[in-house]
Amino acid sequence: MDLAIFRNCQRIFSIALLGLGSCAINPVTDDYAHISASNIARQVRCEARQAVIDATIGFLADRTNNENKNKVDDHSHAIGLWLRDHPEAITTFDPSQLTGFARTVVQLIYGIGIAYYYDLTGLETNNIDPTANLIRPTPLTSLVTLNLTGNFDRQRQNEWTFTITDKFGDLVQKTSESYCTGHLVRTENFVYPIAGKVGLAKMIKEFTLMSLFENLDALNKDVVAVKDGPPSMVQQLLFTTTIGGGATPKIVFAPSGPNVQVSEATFPVTVSRKDTHQLTVGLYLDKGEAKKLGGVRTTLIGGSLLTASGGRAQQGAANAVQQFLALKIFKAPF
Repeated sequence: MDLAIFRNCQRIFSIALLGLGSCAINPVTDDYAHISASNIARQVRCEARQAVIDATIGFLADRTNNENKNKVDDHSHAIGLWLRDHPEAITTFDPSQLTGFARTVVQLIYGIGIAYYYDLTGLETNNIDPTANLIRPTPLTSLVTLNLTGNFDRQRQNEWTFTITDKFGDLVQKTSESYCTGHLVRTENFVYPIAGKVGLAKMIKEFTLMSLFENLDALNKDVVAVKDGPPSMVQQLLFTTTIGGGATPKIVFAPSGPNVQVSEATFPVTVSRKDTHQLTVGLYLDKGEAKKLGGVRTTLIGGSLLTASGGRAQQGAANAVQQFLALKIFKAPF
């Protein structure tokens, strides 16, 4: 078999492979998203930090909360307005500067712990399955054919797992604004989700509201034997991105002469990359801070709506209205 034929086939294969994408010995997030694992973790931390800042300022600066003196008094409201106009001052702000019920709520927010567990897996597959048909003309004008097949399949997988923990108060006060400059992503990335906004603000808002209003308990799968504990919540996000393609270069030769020769050769090529990213986020309220919830809940639900008279339907409607109004506590300032 002519060596030049196979060299030409190799060139065709190389062109096809380059068109489908490059190979990675160690598949990591940098390959396609062009963002490292450390930067992904940084973006998520900055997203959580901004969510805490928005919740804190939104609660203090909201006019409705100030009109209800049981929530935010004038002194605390003035601080909230100042922070809204000077958000860079949030790092020097301390909940002890507040007074009344507002101080208790913000101290609860700052006492929440958050943990992020990452499982980042990259799998790259490069398959080559060549085929060649050999022919040899015979004196009787017939052909002897031989079909040859082969495969050269490769897979490489990389998995990184790590955990980062924060406390809301430390995340705001001890993390400088410059740390998040250029690393705070405000939009989702639908092509490569882990590289964009992952939606922590919603979880943080729901956890805080449920801790204050819904008697949120510790994680407990055994609902028969309920045990009181500090509020906790876990959210798990799973993002899977698969990129792939294929090509089948083919060469057909015109047979000539009586020798064994190649009639045609094909080089099917498939290249795929699968990234599986799992982000598990846990929120937990410190035991010392959790003890304050009893008094806080009494203050929050002691309004006129929840003391409305009537049967279960009326009480249920009143509760629904109260919960709707409670959402204004953590209204974003912008």
